Amino acid sequence: MTSSNQFVPKDDPNPDLTNILKKIGNLETGIWKEMVRRDESLFAQIYTLIYHENPKTAWHAAWVIDHVSEADPGKLEAYIPDLIDQLPHLKSSSLKRHFTRMLNRYEIPENRLGMLVDVLYNLLSPAEAIAVRANALQLLYKVALIEPELQPELISVTEAILEEELTPGMISKGKKILWLLKHQ
Repeated sequence: MTSSNQFVPKDDPNPDLTNILKKIGNLETGIWKEMVRRDESLFAQIYTLIYHENPKTAWHAAWVIDHVSEADPGKLEAYIPDLIDQLPHLKSSSLKRHFTRMLNRYEIPENRLGMLVDVLYNLLSPAEAIAVRANALQLLYKVALIEPELQPELISVTEAILEEELTPGMISKGKKILWLLKHQ
């Protein structure tokens, strides 16, 4: 993505790994999750592939990193600022879903809050996939707990979403967030 990014290689660091990752199916994901969870070097290699130019490779890499970090949260801790910095540049809905899902599990660095809030409000657009929007709303709620002055705006935005929303997933997430904001 950006040349200043410490985690993104300028070229494919391991074409063999890239080719294998492109072919991962449902049967192999559990095995990969365990292998990557146990091997820090492999984790770092797979992480770099979430920015790969091939969408399938990037998506599979993000899936592995997401599920490994769910099982072992410490693995992704150092990468959180990078995920936040790269989120506005993502085109793939799958990557946006995984990035927002992963970010929901971690404390957000204070120096990234402002930029992240702007990106998350953009991700609430009806043009985005439902899972991306739901994750963004959840993450905005999490940020609003840290920055209470954001809560009135988030309440207004959530109410607007509920007035226009037709999908059960977003209605459910919106109602839950609105209830939490009003009852804390």
